Amino acid sequence: MLAQRKEEVVQALNEMADIDWTNKEYDLNAEENLLVKLHQEWEACAMYCVVFHCESYVDLFYRRGAGGRRHSGGRWGGVASWLGGGGGGGRRQRGDGGGLGGGGAQNNTRVVAQVGGSVTIHCHTHALGSEVVSWLKKDDAEYLLTAGRLRYTTDVRFSLDHNNTNDPWSLTIKGVKLSDAGLYECQMATHPPTSLFFTLEVVEPRAVIQGQPAIRTHKGHILHLHCTVHDATEPPLYIFWYHNDTMVGRDPGGMITVKKHRYSSILTVGRVDWSHAGLYRCEPHLAVPAWINVKVLGEPQRILQHLVGI
Repeated sequence: MLAQRKEEVVQALNEMADIDWTNKEYDLNAEENLLVKLHQEWEACAMYCVVFHCESYVDLFYRRGAGGRRHSGGRWGGVASWLGGGGGGGRRQRGDGGGLGGGGAQNNTRVVAQVGGSVTIHCHTHALGSEVVSWLKKDDAEYLLTAGRLRYTTDVRFSLDHNNTNDPWSLTIKGVKLSDAGLYECQMATHPPTSLFFTLEVVEPRAVIQGQPAIRTHKGHILHLHCTVHDATEPPLYIFWYHNDTMVGRDPGGMITVKKHRYSSILTVGRVDWSHAGLYRCEPHLAVPAWINVKVLGEPQRILQHLVGI
C-alpha cells in the first residue's frame, strides 16, 4: 500500500510536469483529471514529498508553471500550498521568525511512558505559515504517523492534538506497548526540513511484596503484607489483593483491612488463623503482579509447651 501510494503521487507529478503550460491547446479535461487525482493522493499521503524527498518533482513543476497558468486557488491551490508553502507560483522559503520552538534545548528530549498507559509528546512551534508539521517514527525505516491534522497511520492508538495556532503539535499514544519505544521526529516542511527529536522510553511497572517469595507467621499474630509498585510513571488506579485466587475485600468483622497509598498497598490481618495460610497476590493496575506464600505456624506458647513436655 505504501509503495503504491508513492508511485501514484510521483506518476501524477510527472504527468503534471509534462504539461506545456504555455500551449493554449492542451486538453483542459485531461488537466482537470490530473488535478483531481493528485488532490486525492495528497490528501491520503500528505507528506510524501518530504518523506520520500521528491523535491526534484516539485522544482520541475514550478519551472514548467512559471511562464504559464498559475493555479493559486481551488483544489490545486491546496496541493501547491502543501508542496511549496503557497500557491503563488514559487517555493516558500522559511522566514527568520518561523520554525520549531525550543531550539537545541528541546532536541533530543527523553520521554518515559509505561506499558498500557498513555503518553503525550509536545512539539512547540512558532510563527508558522502554511508549512505542514508531521510526526514520524524512525526505526530501521521511517514511518509517517501524522501529516498536518491528519492521522496517516492505521494504528488508532495514535492521535494528534492541535487546535489553535499557538498550541503545540501534540502526539498522543494510548495503550503504550514496548514496541512503541524509539526515536520520534516532529518535522516541519520548511526547505530544508526542520525537526525536533524525542526518544520514547517504555517501562513495565511491576509489583514487589516485602518478604517474597514466602514468609512465616504464627496463629494469633498480626500479619502485614506490604506491596509496592516499581517503575511506574503514574500511580495505579487500583491495587487488588487475592488470597488463593479469591479477591480480598474489607472484612465486615474488621479482621482484614486493605489500605492503599499512591504507589503501595498494605494488607493487614488482625488475628491470624489457619485459614489465612496460602498464596497471596498483589495485582496493581497496568503492572506485573507479585505473589507471596504465607505459612501459618501454631501459637508460640503452645509450641514451647509441646517441646518441653508440659
